[in-house]
Amino acid sequence: MFKSAALLATAAILFSAPAFAADSPPLHGQMETFELAEKARPRPDIAWTTPDGEVITLAEFEGKVVLMNFWATWCAPCLRELPSLDRLANGLDDGIAVVAISIDRQGEAVAGRTMRKLALTDLKLYLDAKSTAARALKVQQMPTTVMFDRRGREVGRLQGAAEWDSEEARALLRYVTANPDHLDALPTEK
Repeated sequence: MFKSAALLATAAILFSAPAFAADSPPLHGQMETFELAEKARPRPDIAWTTPDGEVITLAEFEGKVVLMNFWATWCAPCLRELPSLDRLANGLDDGIAVVAISIDRQGEAVAGRTMRKLALTDLKLYLDAKSTAARALKVQQMPTTVMFDRRGREVGRLQGAAEWDSEEARALLRYVTANPDHLDALPTEK
């Protein structure tokens, strides 16, 4: 009797644990639809701007895990998602950066007003009014969030909205931060 009870207890523990191996990123709950990169790609040569016109590149975030979100003011799921990105950005350590990039053609006038209306305090406003960076990354829908490792290589992406301050999203960010060589096991794109 004790043996079968012990087996049942062990089975309950195994099946209630997250469905991922210790050496792979945790993709459950809010992150179930996160699509992992199938090949290691070099850091893309992309740029976007600040409202003041300063050009920013992904290379400037070297050494940080970057969560890059493409959004637009006309996208209702984007507007629901932005507050979770703002909460995530609040209190992150220096090893992670949240980069929210508006693709609105009207630029700062519209995107800035929307960020103020949503009372976003920790996200910086970045602009890609001509969708140059979005096209280079083959973003196909709004919102899309692309995660890059410390070397600027794409870890994967999530198309559609998510709660980025959820425990599942934080677990994925912790995994990528703690496993900087994760992509080294993938074939390299040529």
